[in-house]
Amino acid sequence: MVPLLDQFYYFAFTVLIGVVAGFCYDLYKVTRGTLRLRKLGTALGDILFWIMLTGVVFTLLLVGNGGEVRLYVLIGLTLGAVIYLNILSRSATSLLQLTFRTIHRLWRLFLRLLYIIWRIICWPFRAIYLVVAVPLGLVAGLLGKVTNMLFGKPIRSLKRSIRSRLSSIFPIFEYKDPD
Repeated sequence: MVPLLDQFYYFAFTVLIGVVAGFCYDLYKVTRGTLRLRKLGTALGDILFWIMLTGVVFTLLLVGNGGEVRLYVLIGLTLGAVIYLNILSRSATSLLQLTFRTIHRLWRLFLRLLYIIWRIICWPFRAIYLVVAVPLGLVAGLLGKVTNMLFGKPIRSLKRSIRSRLSSIFPIFEYKDPD
């Protein structure tokens, strides 16, 4: 026979397990609201929640009273959940929502800081590109136009003559130039 004090300890522990189960429910409720799960996500989340909660309660019952499930255990679990949901649930839900909002804001701040750091790292390369590549591109474009105006006709006729001679030797060079 189990002493009365041990039975009281087991009952108090099962009430505490009920409180933990109520907190887990609020945690899942806030998580589901934060993630904005749709019907399928909610159904899968509910199934996963109850499987995980069953595992947590079973593990705590094994630790607390050797896994014995008696009427006082069920009454203690129910009483703990009812106490939690009626007394602590609102403040815990508010605290969990505040925690989730804070984590979300910190995450957004972290991403903004990464973006700013990336811009700072890339700034010298962009400056070099603007200082070197853009003027060189303009010079190359102007040089190409001037070269085409000065040497365009002789170069085109030279290309045609080389292609015609090569095409007489190798049939692969029978490509006609569109100009």
